Amino acid sequence: MKTFDNLSYEANEEAKRDKQDPIVKSVIDKYQERSEVEQEKNDLTLIQWMERLQEELMNATIHLEKLKSELETNPNFPDGHIITKESWDNADKITHEGFIYVKYTDLVVYK
Repeated sequence: MKTFDNLSYEANEEAKRDKQDPIVKSVIDKYQERSEVEQEKNDLTLIQWMERLQEELMNATIHLEKLKSELETNPNFPDGHIITKESWDNADKITHEGFIYVKYTDLVVYK
């Protein structure tokens, strides 16, 4: 049952999401969708969960390797850029579920 407090909280959270960086909002939305799908699979055994995690981690390493190869072969992406501490400290950050999201346009890089 939804109470006034819950509705007020949900409206406030929705207003916050509307102000977020669209990329961050997209990531958060995907986490929410995935969470809803995963909740339907609560009847898995511990071993099945571990196997699923292992598969997900293997997929992640494959995706990372693909991204690395794309960057290495992209002549427009110079190697060795460093983010300045000042730009990191001054960048707008959103923390959600233990992750920190930063707009890359807020960061200053140098070689």
